[in-house]
Amino acid sequence: MMINIIYILISSFVSYWFYKNIKKNGLLWIIKGLLQIGILILFIGGFFKIFFALPPNLYIKITFIVIYSWCTVGMNVNFMIPLISLIDQKIVKK
Repeated sequence: MMINIIYILISSFVSYWFYKNIKKNGLLWIIKGLLQIGILILFIGGFFKIFFALPPNLYIKITFIVIYSWCTVGMNVNFMIPLISLIDQKIVKK
């Protein structure tokens, strides 16, 4: 019973937060949030899917971690962060 009350309070707070941000920033706020969540799911999910498919060789796994991290950081710094910054600029202009 108590856990249901906590869930209702948390979900109502999250819903209110979404309502206020959408009212204040418009639909660009939703696009920005979905883009950031999508990036997170894509890169973390891809990492675990490939990592667990690798053979149980420590050298291969360490090499994969280094190369995947390097490529992920490179893509996020050079492509995704400027894209999210452009969306932020549009939000601020409103």
